[in-house]
Amino acid sequence: MDALDKFLKQYSYKFDKGYPDMNNPRDKEMLFEFAYSLTNSKQTINEQQTEYDDRIKNVLNIDEIPTCNTPLTVGQDFDLNGEDEELWEKLYPILPLKKGTNIPSAGAGKGEISTYWAYQYNVKKHDVLDGRKGEDPDLIIDGIGVEMKSYEKKGLMTLGKFSKDEESNTLLNRVFGVMSLFKDIDPSIKMKAPGPGKFSSQDMLEAFIVTHDLLGNDELRKVSLMDIFYRKIDDLYDQLNIEDEVSPTKATANLLRKLLVTKLRKKPMLGQDIGYILNVTSTGKGFYQEISEKTIAAISDEALLDNAVSVSASEIKMNFNKLFPI
Repeated sequence: MDALDKFLKQYSYKFDKGYPDMNNPRDKEMLFEFAYSLTNSKQTINEQQTEYDDRIKNVLNIDEIPTCNTPLTVGQDFDLNGEDEELWEKLYPILPLKKGTNIPSAGAGKGEISTYWAYQYNVKKHDVLDGRKGEDPDLIIDGIGVEMKSYEKKGLMTLGKFSKDEESNTLLNRVFGVMSLFKDIDPSIKMKAPGPGKFSSQDMLEAFIVTHDLLGNDELRKVSLMDIFYRKIDDLYDQLNIEDEVSPTKATANLLRKLLVTKLRKKPMLGQDIGYILNVTSTGKGFYQEISEKTIAAISDEALLDNAVSVSASEIKMNFNKLFPI
């Protein structure tokens, strides 16, 4: 595999088409940014490590950062003890600072600094990067995406905005466009029409109930003015790989799963075969949840429909505990 193949494999997931479209100004801009970051990667790594290292030294009032003597492996649960646990507990509540300030970053959570230390200064060699910029996961350890979760928090996790996910936005617009249109026509639809930027699984189910009823209306299908409208609905169902006769609950689950897959492939999977969500405690315990095509496919339709996936302010959220029960 040559350098170009490696580059495209690493960054292809960030482009809507799976590759940079040179006729798309945004794709060109992203391509140049990635190329620049690669050619300046050593400087970027050093800046990130210096920032986190200085934070640790300042908080602990030390000149040299100690080693974490518990061997750690990405993807394997851990339980620190002794001096490792003591140091972890001191670093656990510490947040990274906003660049150029002494203000803790609101974009980080508890356990991120302690996890950075435990891996970056582990007796086993690891390379740890801060990946909180853009759509990347919190940490990238040995090239593997790791999204952090604090054990003491509730199960809700925000995966970020999906405004760049062109296919997701198209599908959502079609689903809620149907409801919005027929809400004005049919007075029996009392609910406030949701939209792609804010909805729950129940909202989506209501939209698919309306769509399902329309698909079963043979008389309406005969109206020529409705041809384009029905073609859009048929195309929606084709993209979800379902038949017109499928139940609204199945259609809802399929679309929610598709939205989740699209986002999780980026964060934490980084477009690779696997990524992780790491749930950490204040006492030095870490529990990994594998995120892959296999684990996402194993999520039940019932869990997806139980308000485990929702969108607010154009940010997709998932209830970790419902989707990945222990």
